[in-house]
Amino acid sequence: MIGVDIGGTNLLVGCIEQNEVIQRLHQPIVARGDFEAVANQVCEAVTEIGADVRDGVGISVAGSVDASTGIVLRAENLNWDNVPLATFVSEKLHCNVVIENDVTAAAWGEFKFGAGRGSDSLFAVWIGTGIGGGLILNNTIWRGPLGTGGEFGMGICEHGDDPSCKVLEAFASRSGMQRILHNPGLDTNAIKYGYGRDEAITTVVNAGAKLIGTSLANVITLLSLDKVVLGGGLVEALGETYTHTIREQFLKDVFPAHCQQCEICITNLGPDAGLLGVATLAQSV
Repeated sequence: MIGVDIGGTNLLVGCIEQNEVIQRLHQPIVARGDFEAVANQVCEAVTEIGADVRDGVGISVAGSVDASTGIVLRAENLNWDNVPLATFVSEKLHCNVVIENDVTAAAWGEFKFGAGRGSDSLFAVWIGTGIGGGLILNNTIWRGPLGTGGEFGMGICEHGDDPSCKVLEAFASRSGMQRILHNPGLDTNAIKYGYGRDEAITTVVNAGAKLIGTSLANVITLLSLDKVVLGGGLVEALGETYTHTIREQFLKDVFPAHCQQCEICITNLGPDAGLLGVATLAQSV
């Protein structure tokens, strides 16, 4: 099986056997904003890794997708709108291609093979260049009648007229932190090193963590789920200190108090979650 993860910054391709990623190819995305260039990069990377495509290729994308048509509706950090990703890659590689939102794919991976094993429902939140969510309800991916269920980072968390400065992602993702700190070169390693040492970085990270905690409280208040899985570059870099701040705010805001028993845990599979999840989805078609 082959799984591909197109993030906001990086491309990851994995060759999977017996539900384990046995080979990985990691590349920076060559031309954000240029759909054909990135789609061609995906095809070249899959060919380079040399795996058999006869079982199909699963591709997860950091954005809203229509899994039924293979169209990426909107990928904010790639600046894509209504692009036919599945058709493009399928025609190039001559195989079946399935696409899915990246965090929905990660949620499915964790549900099947990671922190969600044994649960029948969970909500996954991945925090990195952007912020995404994926929802599993009663052993099934929940996309909703309109197909985009699980969106989390684009939820409104502040009032204002500027749409780019109202959503959770604008305050609590790495790209949001770059905006707030006026530092477009701020990377995950700099945030990791500065957290707890640099006052400005620590302040913006903690403020974002609290907003995430409140937003999670709203999700759990609405859906009454008993498990949340956190992942993504910032979660993996900042670890338990960061997720503790998220949990603290969640516990203050969730309703009723009965829902405080919802478990908030860190991914077991890390960056492999999305690869495993989307490859499994491709194989099942």
